[in-house]
Amino acid sequence: MKKMRMSIADRKNIRIPLTWAAVVVSIFSLFPILALAGVDRASADDWSFGLLTHLAWVDTHSVIRVLQAAFASVKKYYFSWQGTWFSVFLFSLQPEVFSHDAYWIVPVLMTGLIIGGVSDFLYCLLVRFLHISRQDFLLLDAVLLLVLIQFVPYQTSAIFWYNGAAHYTVPFALVMAACACFVRYMLDFRKRDLILAAFWMTLLGGTNYLTAIFGLGLFLLFTVLFFHRDRRALFMLIPMALETAGLLVSALAPGNAVRGGPQYHVTAAGMIGAAGRSLVQGTQGICSSLREYPVAMAAMLVMAVFLWDILREKVSALRLHFPCPGLVIVYLWGLYCAVYWPVVFVGGSVSDGSVSMGVPNTVFWVFIFALAGSLLYGLGWICEKCGGGREGLRLPVYVAGFAVALLTVGVCRMDLKNSTDYVCYYYIRSGKAAVYKEQMDELTEILTDESIEDAVVPFIVGEQEPLVHLPVTLEKDEWSNLKMAQFFRKKSLVAIPRDEWEAQREIR
Repeated sequence: MKKMRMSIADRKNIRIPLTWAAVVVSIFSLFPILALAGVDRASADDWSFGLLTHLAWVDTHSVIRVLQAAFASVKKYYFSWQGTWFSVFLFSLQPEVFSHDAYWIVPVLMTGLIIGGVSDFLYCLLVRFLHISRQDFLLLDAVLLLVLIQFVPYQTSAIFWYNGAAHYTVPFALVMAACACFVRYMLDFRKRDLILAAFWMTLLGGTNYLTAIFGLGLFLLFTVLFFHRDRRALFMLIPMALETAGLLVSALAPGNAVRGGPQYHVTAAGMIGAAGRSLVQGTQGICSSLREYPVAMAAMLVMAVFLWDILREKVSALRLHFPCPGLVIVYLWGLYCAVYWPVVFVGGSVSDGSVSMGVPNTVFWVFIFALAGSLLYGLGWICEKCGGGREGLRLPVYVAGFAVALLTVGVCRMDLKNSTDYVCYYYIRSGKAAVYKEQMDELTEILTDESIEDAVVPFIVGEQEPLVHLPVTLEKDEWSNLKMAQFFRKKSLVAIPRDEWEAQREIR
């Protein structure tokens, strides 16, 4: 009889088919990304940052020599360009350092890091700590990953370009891994989780400043929230201190002043003023994100319905407690505003396009996590105080939530053309991917031909987004020409119009 009752209850659980649907959609949504993996190629800063390591690999095929070259690159750029020491270390290990056919791994690796990092953290938080079922975890995880991957503003820097993704996507995954270690430590109090958290946070201190602030802010919030559970939460001040030390090493780099130029000055007044301006820009960012990502917001509305349905069952049964919801939610949005601070401090703005493409990606990801965290904590508190409503309320909430979401998608369906899948699909379906691959294969063949010392290549024509290509130019002393020539050990490298290049080839 008990099994029969459970079976009937399962059949009434609308979340089961929705979970399967969400998981299937999430899996299939990866296919367009993976389809472009074989077309993806190194470009721009990949050549300069990977120069020393590539030459070390070609000359010795020694991993030790490559690592020595990577540390030499960190030292070089620490004094001449920027202090983000771990990012530069990653830059120097771009895949084409080892093989000209290895760049396909970039979109696979970056997508995997997003999925693995977010899923690991959510599993620890939802399943292990809040005791939500694995099925419900899969449902929430699938929806959140769809939003994070499909609606990231710039797919190039998030997924396809190694240099950009190493500086922004990898640190985001580090935050997720460190937070998962935090939750595991608070559940099991194993030293290895503390050590791993400290390791990930230390590395985070050597990456971009936006994500580093995000990581510190989350650790501080978790330390306060978990302190009432066990005072050993204070041990997580160690990873926070190590990340701060890594940030200090990065901030004090002589290269920062070189890159910043004469106008680069670090003053207390400037830092305080930037904090105020970041609050203004962050508030504007909240409003613009709600307006600019309507389909993503529709997905988050659906996620809110799922969360409410899950929490109304679990909160009272498990006696879950959500203290001080107002403070927690305000803190989460304050943390979102805080990630604007590094950009504002150097006189930039996220909205005017004066920053690298990875910055809006990070801001978007933090926005989605602040929203998801607010929904989880706010709905948890409501269910704790009000019980979440009667069973009869369940169907109307689902109907209303899905109706509003579908209406939003219908009205704002043009926003779907900005999704990662559509951008990738259009690039493949239009034939642009095939043309780009053919041209890049042609370029690589010329550059890897050891009999050619002064290389002349045709211009790469056509659009590259969501991929990236910093073109070779007519001027052999151009930065991109010089770096590619050094990478492939050419005396010189220039590009000419394709028709001229083809005419010269016919003559030869």
